[in-house]
Amino acid sequence: MSPDPDRQERIILALPNKGRMREPALNLLKSAGVSVTGDDRSYLSKTSNPGIDLLSVRAADIPVYVYYGIADLGITGRDIVAETGLEVYELADLGFGCCNLVVAVDKDSGIRSPSEIPHGSKVATEFPNVTKAYFDELGVLVETITLRGAVEIAPRLGLATAIVDISSTGATLEKNRLSAIGKVMSSSARLICNKISYKTKYDKVEEITNRLRVSP
Repeated sequence: MSPDPDRQERIILALPNKGRMREPALNLLKSAGVSVTGDDRSYLSKTSNPGIDLLSVRAADIPVYVYYGIADLGITGRDIVAETGLEVYELADLGFGCCNLVVAVDKDSGIRSPSEIPHGSKVATEFPNVTKAYFDELGVLVETITLRGAVEIAPRLGLATAIVDISSTGATLEKNRLSAIGKVMSSSARLICNKISYKTKYDKVEEITNRLRVSP
């Protein structure tokens, strides 16, 4: 396939194709003057700004697309960026998708802090890398079990002693009789950038970043 001659003239911005961050991301872009003009269900969409295309992919994959230069910019959670460990520039906190990544245990476990979790315990999470780093820093040896959803049921089913999961209101934890006993990190939607794109497309990247920063 021949190279796209217009690629160097355009910015490709990756955003979640579904989930709690997609609509706020689209609304923020719209308020900054960037609206989808094609099929918003397509993975690659044109916008009202001829210099910007949108790439819709899984939120968890956005740092990968940005790191490898498939997308110049991306909107995804700080927690997701931390989990991948990929080197991308974080340009702005976009102020939505706010939540905490917490350690939680069964309310009847008697465990009151992460440091009290017994060595060798199993911890279920969607964030194994962040979880391992957190417990390594605490000096607590745990076995991480990677799940892709419904992490909160793991203690009740006997799969894990604790979980590390996203919590916004605490309602899901309460529903499953879990208590948050520690905060791993706070998270929100971030604008991230490919390192090479930041140099070669600096003016365009800065223009978009500034427009998103001042958008209501």
